[in-house]
Amino acid sequence: MGKYDPQPQSPRAAADRRAPCIANLSEISVESYDREKDGIAGRTWDLGEATGSKLLGIDVTEIPPGKKTSHLHAHSHKEEFFYVLEGKCKLKLGAEEFDVRAGDAIARPAGTGVPHMFFNPYDAPCKVMMLGVQGGQGVEDVVDWPELKRELIITADGARKVARK
Repeated sequence: MGKYDPQPQSPRAAADRRAPCIANLSEISVESYDREKDGIAGRTWDLGEATGSKLLGIDVTEIPPGKKTSHLHAHSHKEEFFYVLEGKCKLKLGAEEFDVRAGDAIARPAGTGVPHMFFNPYDAPCKVMMLGVQGGQGVEDVVDWPELKRELIITADGARKVARK
């Protein structure tokens, strides 16, 4: 049996033990981040790491009221998919803003050059599941931050370098 196929056990033991590829959000440590001067803050749960995902990055991010998830950015080779789990927030795509709410799904194909970010102008937190091809696992990517006039270059071996544009 492989890593993801647990050995047969008694019914009682099987109920208490789960395969390493299974994780519950409530059992994963949360990481908080706060870059006050940029208005970027939130809490994130790394489901990808917790379940042993190698190529797919999977996070749940909680965006507090009045905060944004990141600087406006676009990826050259990283496709992303977002699913709003709870609450509502706004998605900025280029110069446009869109209201998104629980149940909304958003796809961001790689290489569009259209930058994106989430922000929460509302009074309650918003939770968004974020999926993407994990950089540094044989995938090269360039993250473009147009407002900062910088880019992050991620090589196939996972090395990262910030460069001015």
